[in-house]
Amino acid sequence: MNIEDRLRETLDGMAREEEPPPPAHFLSRLSTTVKRPSRLVPLVTAAAVVMLLIVSTLLIQQIVPRDGEPSEPADSFPPAPVERVWPGAVHSLPKKLRNGLSFRPELFIDARTLLVRTGKGDSADPAVLWTYDVASGRVSRLVAPIPPARTDYTSPIVVGNGRLVWYTVSWGKVKGALDIWAAPVGGGAVHKVTTIHQTMKYGDIDLLAVQGDTVVWSRGIEGGVYQAPLAGGEPRPVSGTKQLHLLQWPWAAHSRRAKGDLSDPRPSFVQLVNVLTGEGRTVSERASVCSLTWCLDRQSQRARRRDGSGEHQLPGWPYFSATPALDRFIVLGPKDRIGTDVRLYLHDLATRRTGVLGGRVKNGSKAASEIMEATRIDHRTVHLLSFPLKDRQMVVNLTAIR
Repeated sequence: MNIEDRLRETLDGMAREEEPPPPAHFLSRLSTTVKRPSRLVPLVTAAAVVMLLIVSTLLIQQIVPRDGEPSEPADSFPPAPVERVWPGAVHSLPKKLRNGLSFRPELFIDARTLLVRTGKGDSADPAVLWTYDVASGRVSRLVAPIPPARTDYTSPIVVGNGRLVWYTVSWGKVKGALDIWAAPVGGGAVHKVTTIHQTMKYGDIDLLAVQGDTVVWSRGIEGGVYQAPLAGGEPRPVSGTKQLHLLQWPWAAHSRRAKGDLSDPRPSFVQLVNVLTGEGRTVSERASVCSLTWCLDRQSQRARRRDGSGEHQLPGWPYFSATPALDRFIVLGPKDRIGTDVRLYLHDLATRRTGVLGGRVKNGSKAASEIMEATRIDHRTVHLLSFPLKDRQMVVNLTAIR
């Protein structure tokens, strides 16, 4: 018997115990002094107590998670803009620094200090690193590395063990060298970590990270996990990792492409292996792509943990089919796929909260292309995402979302 049935049964029973007084009773009471409490008072009081208990039970059922799962937030959909959903993690910044230079947000050094980069990152326009105070707008030059001759590309920055780490690609259009560099987070001398010979324009690295006093990475096309001392030294392969691609150290997976097919080297990460211990992880349910904890079924637009718990319907379509960033964040499009207009959402798998990324833009327009390109996040996105909004750029500090 549910709550509604119990309430109906209780009130019916109480009504049968005492019939309500006739209307004349109430009229006569208006002109006389009340000498004793009405017999209706206990009835009303009891009914009120019953109602209070039932309403309290309903509220508790809504608040307390079932089977340990978080309840769906009341304001999760239709979603509000990300700056309202996660106000402490979203910053509205100009598109240029006070010195007039356009910049690219890289990562947050702390809650209010943003590391940004200016320059295209090639030999003609080298990358320069700056600190940007998101509260005051104050900018300070941090590192101005001199790239090798004929540098074509400078990668995004990663951070670890008090060091900023990135790589540059020289002669990348044909073949050449990929150099990994490091510098102190607080600024200082830049030193080379190691050099890799490769043939890709933007570098044959699909994930770069710092683990203690070691830099680790995996190769983008052929796979394989490698490491080198952060202080500098020769690269060396991690034993038993041939053809593996890193998801999150020390977890890796094989590519999903067929043997000899280089068209899509990205793994789905459904089946994982720990490159240090050999431990394996998989998922029994159907999944398009997985992170360390979460798996997405792109066709049904549902998400669940690897163990099957936490399953929920996504409030949009994961059209990028990308591995969740920071093991929890994905960008979604409209449920009806991409139509005339484009509106994108940031969804947190861990809390099931969703925020709108910018406004609605016309599909096929320059604005739509810009926001779709800017919001492509995956397992390599470990710090933030940014997107254009009118004459500003919005920066979401993913690491600040609790």
